Amino acid sequence: MNSILKSIALVFLSLFCISGLVFAGAGGEKPAAAEEGKITIAYTGYPGGLTAFWAQMAQYMKEEAGALGVELLDMSPTTADAAVQKDSVDNAINRGVDGIIIGAIDNRAFGESLDRAKAKGIPVVAVDTAIDHPHVSALAQTDNLASARILGQYIVDTTDKGTVIILGGTLGHQTGDARRDGVKQVLEANGYEVVFRACNWDPATALETATNELAANPDTVAVFGCWDPGALAGLSAVKQRGLLGKVKVYGFDGLPDALKSIKDGELTATIKQDNKQMAQVSLRSLVAQINGQESVKKLLIDGFVIDKSNVDQNM
Repeated sequence: MNSILKSIALVFLSLFCISGLVFAGAGGEKPAAAEEGKITIAYTGYPGGLTAFWAQMAQYMKEEAGALGVELLDMSPTTADAAVQKDSVDNAINRGVDGIIIGAIDNRAFGESLDRAKAKGIPVVAVDTAIDHPHVSALAQTDNLASARILGQYIVDTTDKGTVIILGGTLGHQTGDARRDGVKQVLEANGYEVVFRACNWDPATALETATNELAANPDTVAVFGCWDPGALAGLSAVKQRGLLGKVKVYGFDGLPDALKSIKDGELTATIKQDNKQMAQVSLRSLVAQINGQESVKKLLIDGFVIDKSNVDQNM
């Protein structure tokens, strides 16, 4: 009887050991999908509630995170406050996320935070706006300077010479400065007078500024807003002064409201940005880095002009 019990015990012990080896083998080298499922990425961008471009960006980030099987924490601030955004990056670092994506409100605000991320081994990538810090390992953005030059030439080709008012973003912001410079360089090279005013990416400020500058510069032939909401604010000022049809208005983003305005014959043109591709590339690059794989380090995406001739196919 004892020998029978011992035999049974040995059988169960063998089965247990075999099962243990099977489970150990399954857990010892996990498939890539299982590894990605444990990745947590923090995203902080410009407030989506303030502009459709960033609302779309957040949605595209969410969609791509789902496709990659990673967890995305949207830690974007609700106001355009660089200090609050820096706090969100610090919070992400303290939570021990696997990676961080930043769409900067002010690309100069993150120095100490990025030093901490580096010390903790948390990779960081930038989307839309370059951040000058050695720990930022990838960037996906529109080639703002080249795209703005394209728009500058379009203005030259479609607008009589005179004064052009540029409604800008925040002084020192890489994206806004590149858009200003690209248009300004082409216009000035072709004999236009350029008046630039920083509007801090705020449509209300853009409306007030455009109203004042149109009054001060009666020879204005065009207004360029460095982002579509600013351009539409400039358009409102043009309409209020009875100058629609005399002063052309140009934007940059390719957002739905701007495209509708082009179709309605009010806004003249805008530059289309591919924020979906930006979201995809930044997330894929970060996940690849976390998994120790090769990744895209920099992607500059060309924008293109949308006007009355092609607005229907882009809506």
